[in-house]
Amino acid sequence: MAARGLTDLSVERGLLSEGFDFVLGVDEVGRGALAGPVSVGVALFDLRVLTSAEVPGGIHDSKQLSAQSRQEATDRVRSWAAAAAVGSTTPAELDEVGMTMALNLAGRRAMLSMFQGGAGVGSGGHGPDASDGGAATASARVFPDRTMVLLDGRHDWLSAPLTLDCLGIFGDCADLELPPVRTVIKGDGSVPAIAAASIVAKVARDEAMIALAEAHPHYGWESNVGYGTVKHRQGIAELGPSIHHRRSFRLSADTGAKEGLS
Repeated sequence: MAARGLTDLSVERGLLSEGFDFVLGVDEVGRGALAGPVSVGVALFDLRVLTSAEVPGGIHDSKQLSAQSRQEATDRVRSWAAAAAVGSTTPAELDEVGMTMALNLAGRRAMLSMFQGGAGVGSGGHGPDASDGGAATASARVFPDRTMVLLDGRHDWLSAPLTLDCLGIFGDCADLELPPVRTVIKGDGSVPAIAAASIVAKVARDEAMIALAEAHPHYGWESNVGYGTVKHRQGIAELGPSIHHRRSFRLSADTGAKEGLS
């Protein structure tokens, strides 16, 4: 049986009543980690399709779900959403451009992946490529008209102006025209479209960190996925940071850096 999840689509129905046709849920994961990428999930929905049926079971803030429930939920998201994708920024890129631009870049990479139909994209047949005209739009990397982005949190890092020092890293991502962005505080725990994005982002990043743990077993990434647990900090103290650590972060145990597993 599917885990209990969100059912209230009032925010999405509100967008439809405002005249929007599509919603793109967006959420990040890994912001507070000491190692590994910062990742952003995106999930695109046709609002008429989304609001005409119930939310699949188990769709909730990824932090509220067990690992098994998240894996089951991400499969549901990929068959439920018109498209879903994840983009990431490496620790070295984050160190160079800072957190705000790193999140911005990861979000843009996720959107390009969604357009290109690359890894991390699933289609339910209701997205911008559901017709010939939509396919042309997607290949041109342009969102459908009347799309609204719902971004989890208080701060809009997604549409923040790009700084000159990041243009060389962003590449084609710098040319992507974004839809309007609306932030939703604690949206991953209240808005299904955002929760869907949080799930695909968390599952993808956790899998990446577990894979990295095989080559770097002393940091405990298979369980802490890069966050500042005691075992992780002990590994840093004994072996020093790896190439996957964020050198711009304070990595030593006595700095009081924020810990968490979100």
